[in-house]
Amino acid sequence: MAYWGTRSVRYKTNETPFKLNGGENTYLPAFDIDRSESTYSRNLTSKGHTSMSVRSGRQHAFDTAATPYTLGQRDNTYPHVQSGTDWKRWSGSAWVVVQASLTGAVGRFLEFNTEADRFTVLVNGTNKYAWNGTSVTTLTDAPATKLYTVDDYRLYALIGTELKCSALGSVTDWTTADDADSITLTSAKGTGTALAAYNDVVISWTEQSMHVLYGNDPYDFYMNDPINDGCISDRSVIEHRGKLYFLDFGAYKVYTGGRPSEISQKIKTYLDGINLTYKDKCVAGKQGKYIYLSIPYGAAVTTNTLTLEYDTELGTWYPHNVGYVDFVTIGEHLYGVDSSGVLWDINSGTADQGTAIAWDRITGVWNYGTSKKKVISELYMTIDLPISSTFLIYYSTTVDGDDFTLLYTATASASEQNTRVQIPTNILQNIDWYRLEFTGTGPCTIFSLEEHSRVKSR
Repeated sequence: MAYWGTRSVRYKTNETPFKLNGGENTYLPAFDIDRSESTYSRNLTSKGHTSMSVRSGRQHAFDTAATPYTLGQRDNTYPHVQSGTDWKRWSGSAWVVVQASLTGAVGRFLEFNTEADRFTVLVNGTNKYAWNGTSVTTLTDAPATKLYTVDDYRLYALIGTELKCSALGSVTDWTTADDADSITLTSAKGTGTALAAYNDVVISWTEQSMHVLYGNDPYDFYMNDPINDGCISDRSVIEHRGKLYFLDFGAYKVYTGGRPSEISQKIKTYLDGINLTYKDKCVAGKQGKYIYLSIPYGAAVTTNTLTLEYDTELGTWYPHNVGYVDFVTIGEHLYGVDSSGVLWDINSGTADQGTAIAWDRITGVWNYGTSKKKVISELYMTIDLPISSTFLIYYSTTVDGDDFTLLYTATASASEQNTRVQIPTNILQNIDWYRLEFTGTGPCTIFSLEEHSRVKSR
């Protein structure tokens, strides 16, 4: 009998086109994440839903507010800001001082409405003022804390482990018996760190515990047993589309009643990288289906340097390398103020005040889990690429090294839409696996990729 030996078997595979719209996943190893996900990205978004696209631009809004501490609004019309030691409001054409000689400190703006008046309230731990559109009232008897919220015609304030409320319909009355009240956070694990009203309850946090107050007045107040979920920044707390979100140590969580659940497993690397010395600077904003969480990311940073975009419908996360001191939503616009005092109209246009947006994305490890070598014979993508944008593709055949080599440069001869591009793959021969890095400046959308490969036994 003749001996045939080991024959090398080759066959070709045709892949169904796949998407790159899965957001970032730094939690699982690069071998295990979905093909739609990335191990690293900057300045991308899910706004294309089924595609990978560059985030929207930002435009300057209003005038610069020197040394910004807190951003707010009145009647969903114009912003208010604590700029240095001044409380200012936008008049429609310029900043106008509402109250001067404040303590320079982070605080909070609130809206408090009665049957007779509408108050804009500013608290910052020392100063406590309310403005009814004409005159400013000093809230002399209100607690000296920045942790305030409004629920059912009462102001609530958290100081230490005491939750206090004003008399019904009053911003100034904190003493009337059987109307104004004080409730102790029983079994609190530390001092108060955050306060919010949600779904007809008032929720208080320490860094290690969560306390829910039921009822609307001293006759029916009831505090539940504490929940072991803390909050490290009061301004990370935000209600959005019927759910309450907040930042715990290393986890962003959502609460709808019962026990909160974590939604941030895939970007845990970033939350673990928060400089905890400045954790109280973490702040959240919202627009449409998105939440934006701005954090001081990095051991040496002292202000917010990274903003994490969360798609509440798709559950995807996208990091943006911009930072904000505070957010406010007015109408359909989300505004953010950065540490230099520039107010940005976020998600406006396609550039950052005329500067093209630089973006980046690194895939997981592709074509793994086989004993056979592979040859990538064809790689196609469908893209939108305006003529002013740049787009480059790099490759690497290592698992996690920073050793990417230029594979392809896309050049648009005109503003291209739904264009099919073939990427040269002659370098990707006889490989175990590979990664791709997409990078560029300006708008770009990748709708799908399609890979054709040949597999042979070793």
